[in-house]
Amino acid sequence: MKESENMFFHGRRMPPIHAIAAFRGYSYKQPLQACGVAGLRKSIFSASIMCLYFYSIFFTFSLCHAASKVPQVCHLDNCVSVEVVSKDEDMQRGLMYREGLKKDTGMFFIFSYDDKHRFWMKNMSFDLDIVWISSEGRIVFIAQNIPACRKDPCAVYAPNEAGRYVLEIDHGYTATHEWKVGDYLRLEGIAP
Repeated sequence: MKESENMFFHGRRMPPIHAIAAFRGYSYKQPLQACGVAGLRKSIFSASIMCLYFYSIFFTFSLCHAASKVPQVCHLDNCVSVEVVSKDEDMQRGLMYREGLKKDTGMFFIFSYDDKHRFWMKNMSFDLDIVWISSEGRIVFIAQNIPACRKDPCAVYAPNEAGRYVLEIDHGYTATHEWKVGDYLRLEGIAP
């Protein structure tokens, strides 16, 4: 093929190789490997840009991973991964119609005000411990081993003291892990 002939790549007209080399700053008469100090500077610059690019991708994914951490409620050295609910319809449904909870999991209710928030076990198929928590993270009341209610009338459970949050966890958890009224809990990854 002569230098003046056009080459085609995927149906597009491509310039001869010397035109590409000239565009990149090389003379088509000198080999591309013999680019000298200027070429070395361009290579270092390109490598630096690539490193910055990959670092920014890594940093972005690290932040996303940190932001997507599972919310937890922790007491001393044990933690419960929680599903956080704060919308009225989600709070009314709660854990109704579910088969059960996985080990060390629960549902965390966020209310917009302190009160003696009342709960019942209607349409539940498993027993629970319910923990009422102050806005500072202090346990204000624990109702242990509350039985599921399959028929009306269902009992209503409320604390003796007002709280901001409520945690529903598997029955027996608070006794097994020695949670007591007055203990403080750490709320990790939970925005009030």
